[in-house]
Amino acid sequence: MNVVITALGSGGDVFPFIALGQVLRERGHRVTLLANPHFAAAVAQAGLPLAPLGTEAEYLAALRQPDIWHPRRGFAVLWRQIMEWTPRLLTMIEGRIVPGQTVLIGSTLSVATRLAQERWNVPAVMMHLAPSCFLSAHEFPATAAGRLPGWVPLWARRALLTVVDRGLLDATCAPPLNALRTTLGLPPVHSVMRRWLHSPDLTVGAFPDWFAAPQPDWPASAVVTGFPRLRAHAESPLPEAVRAFLSAGSPPLAFTAGTGMAQAKAFFACALQTAAALQRRALFVTRFPETLPDPLPAAVLVADHLPFDRLLPRVAALVHHGGIGTTAAALAAGVPQLIAPFAFDQFDNAARIVRLGVGQGCATLHPERWRAELEPLLHPAPALTAALRRSRQRMTDAPDAGALIADRIEALARARFPSAATR
Repeated sequence: MNVVITALGSGGDVFPFIALGQVLRERGHRVTLLANPHFAAAVAQAGLPLAPLGTEAEYLAALRQPDIWHPRRGFAVLWRQIMEWTPRLLTMIEGRIVPGQTVLIGSTLSVATRLAQERWNVPAVMMHLAPSCFLSAHEFPATAAGRLPGWVPLWARRALLTVVDRGLLDATCAPPLNALRTTLGLPPVHSVMRRWLHSPDLTVGAFPDWFAAPQPDWPASAVVTGFPRLRAHAESPLPEAVRAFLSAGSPPLAFTAGTGMAQAKAFFACALQTAAALQRRALFVTRFPETLPDPLPAAVLVADHLPFDRLLPRVAALVHHGGIGTTAAALAAGVPQLIAPFAFDQFDNAARIVRLGVGQGCATLHPERWRAELEPLLHPAPALTAALRRSRQRMTDAPDAGALIADRIEALARARFPSAATR
């Protein structure tokens, strides 16, 4: 089987696809990953060939767009960027299709995967990392405006979802997408985010059912599997400076705004004040040092990137943006979380963490609010301790999500290419 994976986004969006590609390669399939060269080292470490999409400078420029992380304006900025990339991606995908052997895999942002599926009749899998990618009236996703109250009847939820889908999302998504579809000889589509973006061949919800259960109005092709996670290699321990810091006192608070957050000055300013108010040491994780307060006290250590599966079991709590990869890492470590969401799926992920009883959400960057939310997390009641233990055990006991997804992809290939070997 010839597998072409397209993964767009920041680290938390790309790493699960590297993990999946690694599983497929180990099963003997030819795998090519289309991603930004910013991730070249991680892709090479997984033993995968990288087809570079754009340049690292383009990737960083996209992250520094002023409104990219705005809770309301961010989606329109992101969609414009996606549509700029899509023609280039289509050309890259077309050149890697081997008739009768190829399966395409795309991340949520890979509109090109769905277009290629339709244009060249190639089987395709769309893999969504966060539950909010499935727009459901039965379980309405939480947004910057909050969660829809449980007492709202289903008919009203359906009506509201139609307004969001056709009146708001399609207003942004459909015009540029349909203009491109016309050049490809494809008919126009609507309900882009709610229906079209899901592959009729296979749509994977890459999270466990205890985090988000499938809903009656999800697409018929949808399955949930668990979190596919790219774990740190044995030869990649915590840096010596970090190990020394962790050993020098009580477990610190860890703060991160995500691998792609280049606009986190307010986040880290709030983090510094919160740690001081709680009289706690702190570890700031960011690839963008220009977002940090200057100077920082000795009680704060900075690292640009750390293997969270090694770090998180040694911290008192994790304060983060609510990216799905970071959320999953904290669940696996059994560490309490305070999520301060910025945009996109982060609000819904925060709501799910609160529902599971393993953390809190706070959309306000205010140190007094953070301190108040962190206090009970740092002195956990029995219910919190039990919930953290339960989440850690669930993650430990879960079957390998990458293997489950690979099984589904191989089954799709056997169904579409019965005469070809898929192993």
